[in-house]
Amino acid sequence: MGPKVARSTVLSREEEAACIAFRRHSLLPLDDCLYALRESIPNLTRSSLHRLFQRRGISKRPQVNNACIPMD
Repeated sequence: MGPKVARSTVLSREEEAACIAFRRHSLLPLDDCLYALRESIPNLTRSSLHRLFQRRGISKRPQVNNACIPMD
């Protein structure tokens, strides 16, 4: 059931691409991405951004390994 190709009903393809590029480049949390992108994409909502990130497989930020570096 449902559409064969999932896409946003709120965002255009260009806006989706901008959101994805911003997330991959900045690695910011969802809310920070929302506040940064809301100025350039006024109709952006938290839920639409979250659904977009889930569809693209980038809803969870990558784990950063905080390995201890020995000090000489």
